[in-house]
Amino acid sequence: MNETVKAKRAIISFCPGIEVEGFELPDGSYHVSITTASMAIGFAKNWLSRNISRSGNTFKALQLIGFTSLVSEVVTPSDGGEQLSKLISIDDFSRMIIYAASKGKKEAIALNMALTKMSLTDFFRDAFGARPLTIEEKRKAFYETYVASLGWEGWLIMDRWEDEIILESYLFLTGDMN
Repeated sequence: MNETVKAKRAIISFCPGIEVEGFELPDGSYHVSITTASMAIGFAKNWLSRNISRSGNTFKALQLIGFTSLVSEVVTPSDGGEQLSKLISIDDFSRMIIYAASKGKKEAIALNMALTKMSLTDFFRDAFGARPLTIEEKRKAFYETYVASLGWEGWLIMDRWEDEIILESYLFLTGDMN
């Protein structure tokens, strides 16, 4: 019988509206919840769990690009007890992004573009002796690349996010968070 592992949970926010549930396991490895990973690349939250259990064409295509399909179950503290979560590795999440981008999922293409640009920028800044970007600068650059990758739809999303951010800031400042 497998013992369920206890893990730390955090929200990994790339930019407003683009986030996944991240987990740190006792061995120091990082994982992503299967539901938020599916949603981040433009699918329904049950997309991955449905396709892993079916072993159909989608599952086979994921395996062809190295997807391991290893799902870990962990518990994290929650209000009134513990929450069970199903996770995949960061490597499998990367492969999901590639798969979804190859299928034309705009969210996955934008996520891939933004993450790739952030990584390349880090290497170039290092090579030319520039200081590393702060996390705020990285999120801003990620956001701009993500939105630009979505084209016109991205600008509409950006307008909606900015309205939400302004509203949240107003509610926070006025203390009207109900």
